[in-house]
Amino acid sequence: MLAFSDAVIAIAITLLTLDLRLPDGLSGKAFSDGLRGLLPALGTYALSFFVLAQLWLAHHRIFGVIDKVNRAILVRNLLFLGLIAIMPFPVSLLSEYHDRPLAVAIYAVTFILAMENQRRLWRYLTRPEQQHLLREPVSKEARDGFNATLLGMVLVFGAVLPVAMFAPRYAAIAWAAMVPARILLARFHPLSTFARLYR
Repeated sequence: MLAFSDAVIAIAITLLTLDLRLPDGLSGKAFSDGLRGLLPALGTYALSFFVLAQLWLAHHRIFGVIDKVNRAILVRNLLFLGLIAIMPFPVSLLSEYHDRPLAVAIYAVTFILAMENQRRLWRYLTRPEQQHLLREPVSKEARDGFNATLLGMVLVFGAVLPVAMFAPRYAAIAWAAMVPARILLARFHPLSTFARLYR
């Protein structure tokens, strides 16, 4: 199941690059203008790759504690992968229509749903009554700490939605600034479990 999940995420990340191309035969000013026109798509790709990478790391952290799966885990994971598989569409939408509030909102909501799905899966897995599914018990501190890390990513994306409604062209810039800041704060906070994503 983990190998299947990795394949879906890898394909989604690869498909993000489909919009990164110039028409053939450009030269001179047309070539320079074409490159400048690609900047929104490049920025959207960089942001989306970064966020998808965090989702992939979180996915491995979650499944790293699982010893066996049940139907509920399979269904939750498939819902998550369904959101990942559709990611190239909102990414393409944002790169083409970064000044449209609806395009920004669709992009944000898709990522928020994927993040929230992961958080709910983690909460489900680490309930006391689900300990038989785990390789070893997860402490309350680890459960709450990692839940806070996942919730932080949801809140970062959600906080930018008002910006998207009134100044959509600045939403991606706000995400680009807030997401790394959130990760740095989480990594160096003494109560955070974010560093365990990389172990």
